Amino acid sequence: MPEALSGLSGLDAAVLIALLVGGLSILVTTVRTGVPPMPTNRAVKETMVAMLPPDTAPRVIYDLGSGWGTLAVTLADRYPEARVIGIELSPIPYAFSRLRQRIRPRPNLDLHWGDFLKRDLSDADLMVCYLMLQVMDRLQDKLDRELAPGTLVLSNAFAFRGWKAEEIRVVETAMSAWVYRYRIGTDGAESLSVVRPAGI
Repeated sequence: MPEALSGLSGLDAAVLIALLVGGLSILVTTVRTGVPPMPTNRAVKETMVAMLPPDTAPRVIYDLGSGWGTLAVTLADRYPEARVIGIELSPIPYAFSRLRQRIRPRPNLDLHWGDFLKRDLSDADLMVCYLMLQVMDRLQDKLDRELAPGTLVLSNAFAFRGWKAEEIRVVETAMSAWVYRYRIGTDGAESLSVVRPAGI
């Protein structure tokens, strides 16, 4: 046993090693994909859901880079008749989201470990993502090819550079995070609003 672990009990050492391995796996996946598994801020998550038109009744929803599963769970609860599919490549957040699903199952929620760039997304009615710019460009090309006109796409923090959003909201309570709503095949009106804390 390494000297640094020699003063620890067997259980403590096992937990420490598990944390180190988990942290390393997150780091490796982040370097590979360019996207750290950051959970969606609660205020941003509420804003994303509020940005969905009231008449939206999606059949298939994708959460690309679903991470810890917080947004996928929210969407599964909001649209119980829809099939919600979360796709995550980083093993630790994926395992956490699977554990959450096992503890409190949502029958309409499917979680998959893998690369969403290698999956056919053409059946989507609604797509949400919280990614980084280097992935957004590759994803945009894929979505242009695969998504049907009228499909809604919500993006947390980063814009698709070749698309015009139909709505943008700035969430002040989340370090002024920008949330973008797009509709495939249309030129957005690009309305911009600021989401402020209640009472301000």
